[in-house]
Amino acid sequence: MNHISRNILAKLLLNFWVVVALWLVQVLLGAITGHYQVEGSGFYGIPIDKWIPYSLTRSWHTQLGILWIATAWLATGLFIGPAVSSHEPKFQRLGVNFLFVCLLIIVVGSMVGQWFAVQQKLGHTTNFWFGHQGYEYTDTGRFWQIFLTVGLFLWLFLMARAIWPTFKTLKESRHLLALFLIASLAIPVFYIPALLWGQHSNLAIAEYWRWWVVHLWVEGFFEVFATVVMAFLFTRMGLLGLRTATTSVLFSTVIFLFGGIIGTFHHLYFSGTPTGVIAFGASFSALEVVPLVLIGFEAYENLTRSRARPWVSAYRWPIYFFISVASHK
Repeated sequence: MNHISRNILAKLLLNFWVVVALWLVQVLLGAITGHYQVEGSGFYGIPIDKWIPYSLTRSWHTQLGILWIATAWLATGLFIGPAVSSHEPKFQRLGVNFLFVCLLIIVVGSMVGQWFAVQQKLGHTTNFWFGHQGYEYTDTGRFWQIFLTVGLFLWLFLMARAIWPTFKTLKESRHLLALFLIASLAIPVFYIPALLWGQHSNLAIAEYWRWWVVHLWVEGFFEVFATVVMAFLFTRMGLLGLRTATTSVLFSTVIFLFGGIIGTFHHLYFSGTPTGVIAFGASFSALEVVPLVLIGFEAYENLTRSRARPWVSAYRWPIYFFISVASHK
């Protein structure tokens, strides 16, 4: 951690403050959206539906949920790279700053575009590219989706170049680091299905690819990334054996690569998928959280046995949060 410049640390910390802000706004929008079910057209007598109607608050609420989760894990990846390798590549600071500015542009730009779309101030084509596509969780305009895809690949480049020297120095962790990079690669790659339907595509086709994004990107490979990050941090802390960490991550990757796509089928009711296929997909989908739970269980066991160590007491709350993620799953 001492090898990460103060500027990068400050910018990454700012990312996490953005995460908190997005989360708070999402909660507020969720409350407003829920209140619309009671009052219909206002918020305790204030006719807010003239400015932010139900369709807009619901869209922002679901969109911000994806954005703050993604921002949190992307910032985590940018932190882990230099922290693990003790190496900060040239122009890394510039790249992190540029990525942060792009994040703000995407968040603000997409939300403004959706407001104009809901207010019927955009034409059909302009609406598709910059406004509201109308598909839940992937309703952002196509331009913003392309912008986000490019940003994700830039994030992958910044993280990979920072962690690459570690393959020469930490040979015992090489396999886990390789899995970390593979999980990181899956994040930008599996967002690409959001670009595979067009403005006039059939609903069944659009729904199929939409659930690739929701199930495999949001629910799937971010969970693989979370498993790898937690496994790597726990091994560095001495709370998890390297063999268990590598096995759990491999298990997780296999489940998502071979079962994740099948698991997507339990979402495809509106694409005319038969009941048997939906049930088959649901069975595979239920297995996705097993590796993360195994990691959390072993980390908790080791944490219980090592409470006497002074450093464990100092970091107990971050460790508790990591374990709670696994146990909650």
